Amino acid sequence: MTVPNLSPSASTLMPPRWHEPAAVYRLWDADGNLLYIGSAYDPDQRCKEHRKKPWWPEVARRTEEWCSNRGSAYKVELEAIAVERSKYNAMGTPSYRTPDTEAVRRRKELAPLRQKLLEESWRVERAARRSARASGAPADDVERAGKLAGIEFLEDTGLFAASVKERRRRLAAEEASDG
Repeated sequence: MTVPNLSPSASTLMPPRWHEPAAVYRLWDADGNLLYIGSAYDPDQRCKEHRKKPWWPEVARRTEEWCSNRGSAYKVELEAIAVERSKYNAMGTPSYRTPDTEAVRRRKELAPLRQKLLEESWRVERAARRSARASGAPADDVERAGKLAGIEFLEDTGLFAASVKERRRRLAAEEASDG
């Protein structure tokens, strides 16, 4: 696959949902001890994923702090992890060290390429939406065309198997709820 010459402007570097509100959530045990701090566009969905964690049975309640966008939420989340000393957060704590494994080294090597490809996928999504809109497609079809174009672009790279699978799952769930 040939990687296109990418000279992005600041506005094209933002993921499609980056401007949407996101929550910083805290998970607490029954005694009021802080167990975990995270951030998500959809804390309910994210907590469903946390249910697989061995510490999940300790969770008694969740609090949420909503931020105007994802960047703000990440910043609040990382500051909270560093200061509030939750029991189960590892990344973001002063003692956390990235493991030195072949997989981590490979991921670091591929990170710049993966970022460029993600940025290009966002441009592909926008172009597909513009094209669908120009052809007079209904708004739902315009949105679907953009998402599908981005998914197919990432799938073709071969570097985003898990992300492609999750995006296809979400798209199918959206279609099922709409239809």
